[in-house]
Amino acid sequence: MGYNKFMRKIKNLKIIIIAILVIAVLACGVLVADKKGLFEEETTTEPITLATTKITFIEGITLTECFELLEQNGVASYDALMNTAQNYAFTDYKIYSDIPADESRCFKLEGYLFPDTYDFFLDEAPESVISRFLSNADVKITDDMRARANELGYTMDEIMIIASIIQAEGAFQSDAATIAGIIYNRLEDNMRLEMDSTYFYVTEDIASFVGEENIEGYKEIYNTYDCFSLPQGPVCNPGMFAINAALYPEETDYYYFCHDKEGNTYYAKTYSEHLRNCDKAGL
Repeated sequence: MGYNKFMRKIKNLKIIIIAILVIAVLACGVLVADKKGLFEEETTTEPITLATTKITFIEGITLTECFELLEQNGVASYDALMNTAQNYAFTDYKIYSDIPADESRCFKLEGYLFPDTYDFFLDEAPESVISRFLSNADVKITDDMRARANELGYTMDEIMIIASIIQAEGAFQSDAATIAGIIYNRLEDNMRLEMDSTYFYVTEDIASFVGEENIEGYKEIYNTYDCFSLPQGPVCNPGMFAINAALYPEETDYYYFCHDKEGNTYYAKTYSEHLRNCDKAGL
C-alpha cells in the first residue's frame, strides 16, 4: 500500500508540472504576440483575391481578333500573345500534334483556339492564356473524330481547315453539312474552292500582321480563287457544328452556293444557275 501511495503522488506531481508548463508557454505566447502587436492579425488572416474577367469568343473568331479582345480586357498584350503563339511549343496538348510543322502557315494556332466562354486572370502569362483554349480543344476534338477524318482521306488539320471555311462563309447549322458537301465536291473535281472568306482572310487578318506589302505570297497559298487546293491553314476558329459538318458532309450534286442579306441560302449545280441565284440574292 505504501508503494501505491508513493506512485500516486509521483503521478499527481507530473500532472501539476505539465499544467504549469502549459500555462507558462501560453503566457509567453500571449506576451510575445502582445509585444509585437500581431495577435489579432495572425488569427484573422484574409486570403488574397486576384482580379479575373470572363470573355466569350464567338464561333468564327480569328486568332488576331481573339488576341485583340484579350488585350482589350486586360488579360495579356497582343504582342506577347502573338509571340507565344508563334514560338512556344504547347506539346502537353494532343491537339498541338495535329498541327503540321509548316513555316509557310501564317498563324500556327489559327483554328485551334476553341471558341467558348473562359475566365482569365488579369495580367495572366500568355502561355497560360493560350493553354486554356488548347485544353478545351483537347476535350472537344476526340480520337473518334480523328478516325473519321482518316476515313474521309483527310488529316484532322485538313478537317479543321474545311470547318473554318464552312464557319467563315456564314453557314448556319441547318446548311453547314450541305456547304461541306459542296466543298468536297469541288475538291474531288480539282476545282478552285473560290470562297470569299479565304480572300478576306488574306487581305484583313494576314495583312494586319505582316503588312499589305507582304501578302502576295500568302495570296497564292490561302486565297482559294488562286490555289486549287485547301488554303494553307484554317481561316478562323470554327465551332463544333462546323467541325461536325466537315466530318459528316451531306452527299449532294451542288457545286455552288450563295446567301442573301436575310441569310437565305441558294444552291446550284452549274455556274449559270449560280449566276441566276446571285441575281436573286441581290449580289
